[in-house]
Amino acid sequence: MGASGLLCAIVINYFGADKTERCLASLSGQAIDTLVLVDNSADQDERHRLEAILSSLNDRRCRFIIRTRFNDTNLGFGKAINQVIRDDQESTGGHDYYLLINNDAEATPGLVAGLLLAAATHPDAALVSPRIRWGDDDVGYYWYQPFLGHVSRVPWPGSFSYLSGCCLLVDAALAHNGALFDEDFFMYGEDIDLTARAVRTGRAIVCVEHLLVIHEGSGSSRHGGLFYEYQVARGHVLLAGKLADHRVTRILFTAGRALYLTARAMVRSLRYRRRTPIRALLLAWTGRAVNTPLESAAPHDNRSTASLSSASPTNR
Repeated sequence: MGASGLLCAIVINYFGADKTERCLASLSGQAIDTLVLVDNSADQDERHRLEAILSSLNDRRCRFIIRTRFNDTNLGFGKAINQVIRDDQESTGGHDYYLLINNDAEATPGLVAGLLLAAATHPDAALVSPRIRWGDDDVGYYWYQPFLGHVSRVPWPGSFSYLSGCCLLVDAALAHNGALFDEDFFMYGEDIDLTARAVRTGRAIVCVEHLLVIHEGSGSSRHGGLFYEYQVARGHVLLAGKLADHRVTRILFTAGRALYLTARAMVRSLRYRRRTPIRALLLAWTGRAVNTPLESAAPHDNRSTASLSSASPTNR
């Protein structure tokens, strides 16, 4: 067991205090030693709202220690998670497991204990997740087709399974020197990359079908908006290089994406009656940064930071 305890939960907020409150309330009776709340909003009003929520939780004698981190800028998902794990390992010796859960997700009773039991039952598992409920749909494993950059809920030829970062129990051994995620990803694609890296090292991934987390989904980012469209496309572009194990494979992955993502952008441009998805794809190929939208501009991005799987594949 790590010096700090068995499990540390990490929740990231970005202008989503109401959702964060419901998430934290659902975790209050779970088998957690420490919870770290990270705010990527860089906004004093949002900070005050979160502090009031935490004060209320403490008044109810929450079972675990709560720590906070208020960032001066939106670091994105992977970098913010790495920051917490690195600090935790350096200052306290770390935990054995880290639970990553979206702030727009709510844990059902016994969720964390069930995930820990599954991890103990499958010692080769690096990543363990519950089923995720999206409205009327329950999703376990997602599938990623690396030649095209297509996400689906059922396997396509050549695809591999991965677990969504919406709710994910992570073996701390995956975080080398505090680096769990590749920080080239800002908010989409990092869970696919993490799964692929874990499997390449011989570790397993496990979805526990009888456990459930309720996920509101991507009310976070505006579909059709420049930031959302850019980050999804950029995640796919980055994955072409991250997943390739050979120069020829990388060329094939890139060529497949050139066709598939172009078709996707055109369809979405027609759907939303704007050229934004096409413009976002062009920016994604060049790697030019797109500014995070301000809270007042729309997104209420629930994860700041969602993973590629935070948007339902059927809605991409």
